[in-house]
Amino acid sequence: MNLDETTKIMAIRAADARGIILPFVLAHAVTLLVLGFGGAGLENSGVQLALAAWAVLGSLWSVLWLDDAVQDLVAAGKDMPEEFKKSHMGQRLEKAPLGAVRLMNVIVVGLIVAAELIAIY
Repeated sequence: MNLDETTKIMAIRAADARGIILPFVLAHAVTLLVLGFGGAGLENSGVQLALAAWAVLGSLWSVLWLDDAVQDLVAAGKDMPEEFKKSHMGQRLEKAPLGAVRLMNVIVVGLIVAAELIAIY
């Protein structure tokens, strides 16, 4: 693959990674609004289960989506030509702690979901 193709793929996957953030934030904002203003309707176990499933499954989908995009960015970075790898940007890409980024993604989303589940039940 040449540099232009790799760069285009990286741009697409970076856009995919950014694209999941707004739906994730909106979904959890709506969940928090429902928890805050749901009133007596939240006492129904069916409503609680639906809200919990929404929080867990939507978050799992978001984590998997973002993790896949990050993995593709890492792979594309490895496909860059040697001259790019020797540049400052290439060296920064190679040194980026993407394993830690992937782990933090899971931890942060897990904490958000745990807080929502505690509030639901």
